[in-house]
Amino acid sequence: MKLSEVVVGKRYVAKVSGRLQVVRVTELKEIPPASWSTRSAWRTLICAVNESSGRKLTIRSPQRLRSLVEG
Repeated sequence: MKLSEVVVGKRYVAKVSGRLQVVRVTELKEIPPASWSTRSAWRTLICAVNESSGRKLTIRSPQRLRSLVEG
């Protein structure tokens, strides 16, 4: 999945700890590059909540999101 397809508040199937789980995206967070890094690109983190356990998680790559859950 691409970052442009991710919508805050929607539910997605994501790979969490080697298993496919349903997560709800709570926010997209922009973080600046590290001061020591030569790569001057901002990164976008996906903050989500695991629906089955209620734990918060941070997804660094939108490729971990598989598909949108309907309903």
